[in-house]
Amino acid sequence: MPKATFVVQLDDLHGFVVKHRHPTSLTLNERVLNLLFYEQQKSAREEISYAEIEELKFVTYSSPSYPGAMVCYILGPDETLADVKQETAGTGRLILALMKEDSEAVNLPEILKSGKTLTGLTDEQKFAEIFLTPSSALLLERMQAEGVERSAKLSIWLKSQTQSDEIDIKEAMDPLMKSGVVRVELVGKTSETVFLIRDLFGYREPPVDSVAKAIELVPSLATKYRNYVAEFFSPPHPNKGYNPTIPVTDPNSPMVEDRESIARLLSERLYFMILDCLREQPLTAAQISEKTALPESAVMKVLWSLESEKVAVRFEEEDVWALITNPRIKAFMPEYLLPIVSRKVSEKEISPEAARRHLQLLIETWGELSD
Repeated sequence: MPKATFVVQLDDLHGFVVKHRHPTSLTLNERVLNLLFYEQQKSAREEISYAEIEELKFVTYSSPSYPGAMVCYILGPDETLADVKQETAGTGRLILALMKEDSEAVNLPEILKSGKTLTGLTDEQKFAEIFLTPSSALLLERMQAEGVERSAKLSIWLKSQTQSDEIDIKEAMDPLMKSGVVRVELVGKTSETVFLIRDLFGYREPPVDSVAKAIELVPSLATKYRNYVAEFFSPPHPNKGYNPTIPVTDPNSPMVEDRESIARLLSERLYFMILDCLREQPLTAAQISEKTALPESAVMKVLWSLESEKVAVRFEEEDVWALITNPRIKAFMPEYLLPIVSRKVSEKEISPEAARRHLQLLIETWGELSD
């Protein structure tokens, strides 16, 4: 374990502010903070870096999700970056996620003692990043219509859509590639081609597992709970319930807006941790705090936000929180692309080799295709 940990925030008025430190006797000078901070902020990605300054070994963690902040560790004389890289990244994610939600809730000694960390993004969270990156969401829509397309042609289309010559197709494609939604390969000697191999569906599903658990463990809660869920998904006539399967073309549609809300909730690390707990069963705030090792004050702030988004509800008599909707983003096989790709081959928009490769990628990803 590193011998010291501290959290630095760059403040427009006060410069570098050390928000938290452990041990509290740790002293730092402006030169060290400058060297650590500006080197770390060069990266536009989540980053763990190593530096030796004034005979001390520093490991720093930062993420573009938390601009202007970094978590720093001072290693012991016998420690190396390889020894602590995974641990410091996970702890750094947790600390900055807590800082974003409630800075006062960060208890460095407790976090370090518990060994609690945040892992990398789940598949669901990677999918959410696509919908939260406008250029990536645009590319997904285009690929849903094309299936297979040359990268150069997509770049021209994206610049036309955004009316900007400076947009970088590689940056826009990055969330799609990281999540496995598209593959980019050379077809032939020079033609870089993009293949859509997964499509995405963002929606709210009924919290079936949680309701079943409530019936089993808290029968007194079951009827009220079922009524809350039914009111959202199938209210009495003439009110209309939630139906995410209705085709939507209007970008201002409430369903499209709701998909963005779902993506935002899933992408927030603390929200996802708490949401994932409640997917299993109704819990008190104290139980969620115990399961996640998050401070109860931070748990409550997230729960109130989930309540305002019609995701969670509090049953006051039982002092229990439960999901009334379960936000999801799931991948499915885009079988609908097969006739589209076939047409593009017949019209000589893409080569037979590209179409064969697309079919091969679909089979590798999803197994044998049905007739």
